[in-house]
Amino acid sequence: MIRLLTSTALISVVLGAGVASADSFAINEYTSSDLGRANSGRVVQTEDPAAAFGNPALMTDFDGKAVSVGVSAILGDATYTDLGSTDAIGQPLGGDTSGIIEDAYVPYAHGVFPIAEKWWLGISVTAPFGLATAYEDDWSGRYQAIDSDLKTININPSLAYKLNDQFSFGGGVSIQYVEAELSSGIDFGTVCFSQVGPAQCSALGVLPQTADGRSTIEGEDWSIGWNLGMTYTPNNAWKFGFHYRSGVDHKLTGDADFEVPAQAQFLTATGAFMDTPAKAYLDLPAAWEIGASWKVTPKATIYADAIWMEWSSLEELRVQFTNNAQPDSVEPLRYEDAGRYSIGADYDLTDSWTIRAGFAYDETPVQPDHRSARIPDHDRQIYAVGTSWTPVENWTFDLAYNRIEIGETTFDATGRFNDRVYGDYTGEADLIAISATKRF
Repeated sequence: MIRLLTSTALISVVLGAGVASADSFAINEYTSSDLGRANSGRVVQTEDPAAAFGNPALMTDFDGKAVSVGVSAILGDATYTDLGSTDAIGQPLGGDTSGIIEDAYVPYAHGVFPIAEKWWLGISVTAPFGLATAYEDDWSGRYQAIDSDLKTININPSLAYKLNDQFSFGGGVSIQYVEAELSSGIDFGTVCFSQVGPAQCSALGVLPQTADGRSTIEGEDWSIGWNLGMTYTPNNAWKFGFHYRSGVDHKLTGDADFEVPAQAQFLTATGAFMDTPAKAYLDLPAAWEIGASWKVTPKATIYADAIWMEWSSLEELRVQFTNNAQPDSVEPLRYEDAGRYSIGADYDLTDSWTIRAGFAYDETPVQPDHRSARIPDHDRQIYAVGTSWTPVENWTFDLAYNRIEIGETTFDATGRFNDRVYGDYTGEADLIAISATKRF
């Protein structure tokens, strides 16, 4: 039972945001301008002060102070088509389910400030990981996941130094907050069968799917990471960028709460299924990124970017409980490192209007042998368009649209209660982002 709670509580993080945004549960929504070209300019773009987050070395290209604020709306949809899911004694668990990805709104803010002849200061506030999913309480995979809500806030102050006209360097510190609230169902009928025996449980009326309970885990944590970047500008046409962002290891502390139906209360006599403090470990991945921009003509610029995320840091998810009747829970993930590759372009229609477009291919870190109803993640294709409008000097407004598509994924998962959920999963999302930039 405890293994089910913990795996649901943290692994469900993987499900929603991967469809709605980036590989697994990473989020790429940190600036509207770069979203318009599928993030292909992240380590080389200087259209807005989000450059402080994408690659702090880029801040040396700013002549003066600049700030930007924005928000992205992620409007996702996903569907499970179950082919024959059953509980421990072979009874059907339920049918298809859809609409599990809840709409999400991701805000971001950035600032760049020259502080000396060759020094710049930056600050970025973003949400680099997260999701929001909600299933029907009676869906076939309820014993593996119901509600999942993960939020992160990343506060990233940074410094940049301009060595000369060709080389700049930058670095920063990430002060990161994580908050999670996740739930799953408990099949106390199956628990009773395994602990007491079918005959006595039948006499008590505690049968599989007839005495459902619920487990919920809440936790939060603050932790620290860091990032380093550099740029190389050999001439007026080309710019190359490199950026490394460290992983952040979190230890979420909070509470595990259990809802036990009246007819199954006797199963708590051993001390199990009692509310208890808990802590969970979540090692968020490091990322390496390189990119380039080429100013083909005075009006047209092409961008390319590749990022490699060290998802292999998520080999397992471990939770410890204060209640000694509930031993540590370990859920193997066996994630593998994965890449994201993108290309895009800008074209200046006039002094006031710029249009852009891009495409990205996003690999999943989830391996086929470990894909399940809770982790049906798959590779994604992202199509992007966007525009910038500068109605008056020093004010720019950006708008971007992304279409995220994920192919059909087959899963077959056996849960803690010997419930088998198998079928097909499909998902897609529309992303709309808007931001405003003010230069001083």
